[in-house]
Amino acid sequence: MKRGISQWLTPEDAQRAAKATQDGADTLVTEDPEGRGRPVDDTGGPINVTERFDDRGEIGRGGMSTVRRVFDRSLLRDSALKVLDPRFGRADDRVWRFVEEGRVTGQLEHPSIVPVHELGRDEDGVHYICMKLVQGRTLEELLEGPDAHRLQPERLGELLRVFVKVCEAIAFAHDRGVIHRDIKPANIMVGAFGQVYLMDWGVARLLPGSRAADSVRAPHEQTPETDERPGDVIGTPHYMAPEQARGLHDQVDTRTDVFALGATLYHILTGRPPYGGRTVFQVLMAATRRRLTPPEEVVTEGKVPPALARICMRAMAIDPADRYPDALALQRAIERFVQGSWHLPTRAFPAGTAIVRQGEEGDAAYIITAGTCAVYRELESGGRQFIRDLGPGEVFGETAVFSAKPRTATVEAQDDVTAMVVTRDTLVDTIGLNSWVGTFVKALAERFREVDGRLRELEAAQGSTGDTEDGGPR
Repeated sequence: MKRGISQWLTPEDAQRAAKATQDGADTLVTEDPEGRGRPVDDTGGPINVTERFDDRGEIGRGGMSTVRRVFDRSLLRDSALKVLDPRFGRADDRVWRFVEEGRVTGQLEHPSIVPVHELGRDEDGVHYICMKLVQGRTLEELLEGPDAHRLQPERLGELLRVFVKVCEAIAFAHDRGVIHRDIKPANIMVGAFGQVYLMDWGVARLLPGSRAADSVRAPHEQTPETDERPGDVIGTPHYMAPEQARGLHDQVDTRTDVFALGATLYHILTGRPPYGGRTVFQVLMAATRRRLTPPEEVVTEGKVPPALARICMRAMAIDPADRYPDALALQRAIERFVQGSWHLPTRAFPAGTAIVRQGEEGDAAYIITAGTCAVYRELESGGRQFIRDLGPGEVFGETAVFSAKPRTATVEAQDDVTAMVVTRDTLVDTIGLNSWVGTFVKALAERFREVDGRLRELEAAQGSTGDTEDGGPR
């Protein structure tokens, strides 16, 4: 899997991207020879990094910094040291952004945001951030592994628990006025014991007037609006919202991160980013126009739960107003899916539709979520025997699914009805109809059917038009 870029891409850079990536590379690191930056405040006196830290090797590299594993001789523990490329002088804009990353991350104290221990400069003036050493694998690596059977219920449940923790971290950051702008599986670290960290806040945007904007900048430092020119593209195009891909900074807000969360969910469901292309420029154009294939059309093996696909596509809506209003709303939608309607698709039935018919073999049961239905039996004389009405929350058709025998009644939509569909395959997956539990449930269903049959025989013998005990269709 090719990694996306995470960088500052100007309109001129975008024009050069097509030529610069003809060899198939999809990483573009742009230079700023004119120096759009300004002096950065000192982050404290320089220290002798060689004396303080024992270097134990590089563990990561980006366009403007490297991350090294070090042993902190003062605190006697392993840490991660993120070191800015020495080529960038103190007046370079990327130095200022690096310092801001350290300040922002250091003030976002959340279980799923990596703690920062120190922000400083070495004896040569090179800036560094010392932080907690996070051990584990990225979500991207987990999705690429040979055991990444994403859509199996147990595995998908694990991935969704990771996703929920990322939503929690983003909701926390948004509450403090910080927009991440580079959410993607490669920036999500997963530990062996359930730890989840959203990494790399290097291109975070601070909302003007927020707590973060007021606390990480000295009064004389410039605000984000003077740092980003219209048309500059900042982040990873493979996961970008259209407004971010167009460089419309005044339109970037918390819902831009909601889009990136949806794009990350898309990767979980399909095993690939929403946007692809042979070059960075092609990916950027796809993100600008939101050219993507729905998750259920990408997957060729397994099945994407329809409810999850709908959540994903709403989070990635073109118009920010059509997305979830915030990360917390998206998180709650995922939690409702996990807790309630696992693998249950929803169908709409117009008024007057016979949802199930008496005498047909049953292959699905239904849970009404909106609207009302009428239950009746077809009489041999040609008339109908009304049994009862059904409303939201009520279930029908369940016995026929268990016993694979004909329906005993017809259910018709009185008005427009929406219902969740429970198929035999779903029941096999959830309770194991071929297991002893399934055998027990099927036996109960058969007993109910027998009792219902005897009651109907009794009604016929007595000429009754009464109802069965529960009146439901089987």
